[in-house]
Parts: sequence; C-alpha cells; structure tokens
Amino acid sequence: MVEVCNEPEATCPYCNKILEQIPQRKKQCSFCKKYIYVRNRKLVTEDDAKKFDWLKRLGEYGVVEQDFEVTKAQLSEKFKEEPSDQDIFWSLFHQLIKKNRNDLQTLKMIYYEMALFLNESGKDYFTALQLSHKMDLMYYKKRGIINKVKIITCGTGSCEQCQLLQDKIYSIEEALEKMPVPNKNCTKIMFDKNRGFCKCCYVASF
Repeated sequence: MVEVCNEPEATCPYCNKILEQIPQRKKQCSFCKKYIYVRNRKLVTEDDAKKFDWLKRLGEYGVVEQDFEVTKAQLSEKFKEEPSDQDIFWSLFHQLIKKNRNDLQTLKMIYYEMALFLNESGKDYFTALQLSHKMDLMYYKKRGIINKVKIITCGTGSCEQCQLLQDKIYSIEEALEKMPVPNKNCTKIMFDKNRGFCKCCYVASF
C-alpha cells in the first residue's frame, strides 16, 4: 500500500483559523480580515514580512539574522523591555554607518535605505535622504575630477515640482550649500501617503 502524504493545513498567522486554500501571495484572511504575506513559502504577518524584507535588503551590507538577534538582546538589556523591530533596524542602520564611515558611496546607499525605511514607517525621511545626497556630493568633491553636477529627475514619473529641477546645473560647493535635492516640495508618493519622496539625483556635469 502506498502511503499518501497530504499537505499540512494552512492556518492564518494572526487568528490561527484554518484557511480553505494556501495563499501563494499577499491575501486577506477571510476570518480576521488581516493581510497574510508569503515569505520563503511560509505564511507570515505583515510585521514578519517587513522584518524578512529588510533583513534581505541589509544583507547587501553584510547584516545577517544573528546581528538582528544580538542587537535585540542589547536593546532589551538597555531599555529593560523588548524593543520593536523598528528600534532594532534603526540600531542596525547606525551600526552600518559607523562601520562604513570612511566609504562615502556606501554611506550614500545606507542613508538612502534609511530614508526608505522611515518613509515606509510613516516617519519623516527627509534628513536621511538629504544625507544620502550629501555623501554623493562629497564623493564628487573628494575625487576632484569634476566641479559641477546636474540634477536628473524621473521625467514624467516625477511630480511637477521636481520636473522644474530637471537639468539644472550647480557647482559642487553651491549644491552642498543649497541642497536643492531632495526637493522639499516633492509630492511623489512612495510608501507614506502623507509625504512625497523625492527621487531626483545628481550626475556629473562636464
């Protein structure tokens, strides 16, 4: 007799009710109405999905899950209570900044990731994104090959305010002083529906 191995029943990660079908992608639970996410073939909550996604993103900079757990333990000891995932990731970001303090190009990307993280969390991202562009300008200045930069937008994918910046040219010193990018008046939505997320950037101008 051949033994038939049935797939285990799928349960909602929130209410633990048995689901009629195993979701293959983001789907709303028919019982509690919360959204179920799929990561590594597992059904997870929105918070767990965000944790998975951000660990994957920070993995590009050498962060592994053990770093998350160690930082969690350190913050638990410091705060005398369990920290939120946001607090843990924020600490990991600052660890990366300290580790890469002499690498302007890597700092540029870390600050950009921080800006995305804040925007996704519904918090003010502007300072982090501004620091990302500042690292870019400082990198150009340090290399000493060019003296001017040009602003590039996403064309029709940018908001009207950002389109006004297209092809504007600044000396590096002027750009560092005025910081026209990121645009404070940007209305292009990324994650947070209440704040625009400027995608303008600098390129070398010869």
